[in-house]
Amino acid sequence: MGAAGTGGTGGSSGFGGQGGDGAAGGAGGTGGIIAPKEQEVLLVGGFMSEIYTELSLHLEDELNTALRNKARTLNVHIDLPLNQSIDIAIGDAIANALPRISLPLEPGGFISFHTQEAYFDLTREPGFPGERIDYQNLSEASSAFNSGESVTHNAAAIVEFLRSSEKQVVIVSHSKGGLDTLEALLQAPDLWGDTVVGWVALQAPFHGTPVADPSPSNLNALLLSAVGGNGQSLDDLKSGTRASYMASNAARIEELTGSIPVISAYSTYEASGTVSGFVNSFASSIINSALISQITQIVINNYWDTPLDIPGVISRSTASAVSLIRQRISNALSAAIATLGLMDLTNAYMNSVVGVPNDGLVPRDSTELAGAIHRELSLGDHASPVMDVDPLKNFWTQDHRNTVTLGLIDEVRELAAVGGE
Repeated sequence: MGAAGTGGTGGSSGFGGQGGDGAAGGAGGTGGIIAPKEQEVLLVGGFMSEIYTELSLHLEDELNTALRNKARTLNVHIDLPLNQSIDIAIGDAIANALPRISLPLEPGGFISFHTQEAYFDLTREPGFPGERIDYQNLSEASSAFNSGESVTHNAAAIVEFLRSSEKQVVIVSHSKGGLDTLEALLQAPDLWGDTVVGWVALQAPFHGTPVADPSPSNLNALLLSAVGGNGQSLDDLKSGTRASYMASNAARIEELTGSIPVISAYSTYEASGTVSGFVNSFASSIINSALISQITQIVINNYWDTPLDIPGVISRSTASAVSLIRQRISNALSAAIATLGLMDLTNAYMNSVVGVPNDGLVPRDSTELAGAIHRELSLGDHASPVMDVDPLKNFWTQDHRNTVTLGLIDEVRELAAVGGE
């Protein structure tokens, strides 16, 4: 028999192979080989879908209120013979008859990682001319994970999932999902480098966000009520809570980021206007002088047809006026809404009140994590890296979103491989 061979070389700790000791020598001079684990991407979303949906409904409310308020000012003055006149206040009738505007949300809009998942699915198709990317979305893979739950609750769900995994994992988290992921990894250092080989944290409020801090402002009341879940999930995002957490876990965080590559990415932008200014301008562009002249002529014509039937004049004129307004809204809404960023409201709040660069929900400096690579993304709001917000303004295209995500995943893979050599 041949002499026993030397041990096989352990695989690197990168995305393509598991780090480890060489295998024991096999018989006949052949060294043993540890088969590399399969790999996948784990997507961990935040709770921003709920906030974005709520903000969308808030914008709808603002638009409808502005249009109705503008309509209520309509009053038609008709000069009669013998220096007589009559005023027909048709505004209330028109305002009450206006149908509610609903934003035409696209399929998949407001859903975190929707475009990335669609692309990852495409890579699995036969004949795809590129790398196959396996993935799981924790929201679907774990019944315990809940975007509205606390950091502690979701961290336990993440650890449970990772311990059951037989694959190497690159985690890609968004927003509060980054806080959930950080706590999970700090709880389970045995997973570093073996199961979890890298982590991309998109727009994570590691140091909290002013939007979640207690305040009497109507803005904060709106956002906090929109999130849902339990109260602790909100407390976990407050600046004071996070400052204490980051300080008490500073050493362990540096140990984590020294063991696996971590990229913390952020984006910033500045709103060009305000939501209130937009809705008022939009209402004025719909119910403008030209439309008022048309409605006035309609009322005058109906009055001379039945001068003794004022309720009938108002009824018939209202129907015609509402038809005109609906047509104008249909023609103008999509183009107008596409100029408005959904996070303009919160972006303006943080720019003016707090005075820090931000993506509309998370300050740039809040995404800093000791030992991690701090990566600036292209201009965009808090939604840009993970979701479409049609028909509102999208700073990023779907292709750009996928390209950025893949680039960050590849960077983490390369760093993990280098670190394991």
